[in-house]
Amino acid sequence: MRDLWNGIVRHPLKTINYTFVAFSVMWTLTEGLNYFVSGINIKGLGALGAIILISIGYAFRQVWKPCKIEIKVSNSNTIIEVVFGDLFQQDGIRAIAVNDFFDSKLGRPVSDSSLHGTFLKKCFGGHPEPFDKEVNKQLKSIESIECEKVEGKTKSFPIGSSVLIQVNNDRYLAFAFAKTDPKTCKAYSNVTMLWDSLYQLWQRARVESGGYPLNLPLVGSGLSGLGLPTHDLLNLIILSAITETKAKPVTQRIRIILSKDRFEDIDLRDVKQHWEEK
Repeated sequence: MRDLWNGIVRHPLKTINYTFVAFSVMWTLTEGLNYFVSGINIKGLGALGAIILISIGYAFRQVWKPCKIEIKVSNSNTIIEVVFGDLFQQDGIRAIAVNDFFDSKLGRPVSDSSLHGTFLKKCFGGHPEPFDKEVNKQLKSIESIECEKVEGKTKSFPIGSSVLIQVNNDRYLAFAFAKTDPKTCKAYSNVTMLWDSLYQLWQRARVESGGYPLNLPLVGSGLSGLGLPTHDLLNLIILSAITETKAKPVTQRIRIILSKDRFEDIDLRDVKQHWEEK
């Protein structure tokens, strides 16, 4: 019911328009039957009420869009859930996509409007030291490349490198999915980097999840985005999750969190139908 109410509130004029169109069609059909087919007499308050109810039902069906779907991965116990919401409100491990430098300074190296920036502000108050401590400790054995960079950290790590960070009772997996231009601090990625980073994320999550859900955002849709439509990007992430799950289960629930500003970009019913037909 909440999804239906959201649809009506978001599209009041569309709701009225769909109702009027349906009513007009139903009215035309009943009048045509009454006129051309002998013995049929569709009249009265009962007929009018039925037409109104059908018209309103059609309008509600058109503006209703679910805010959550579940996709069962065949031959496994894994459910892929897609939901509109807040990543930081989900139970389980939360994946945070970062750049290859694991930058922690808000501003030019990390935009405070990005998910990475929000993570640093929400969990560390914008202070880089606690984040840097975990990165340095966990990536000390990972080969890195020293770069001259205009601002921020200077060690570049391979795509897919990851760090598990615990903040109070919450666990986060920061994983590198984008490269950064040392001269501009502009992060960039592509489909190959996204696929490789997700592959490494599944490997790490398989070890760390302990049966808890893995939550990840619509990776590749932010400032370093791939330029893909929301629908295609989501399907790419789902495909990666299904591919890895069929090779070896990662965890029982993989949850992809979509920001609410993407609600008008995608109808989750289409996504569910697409994967159920596979």
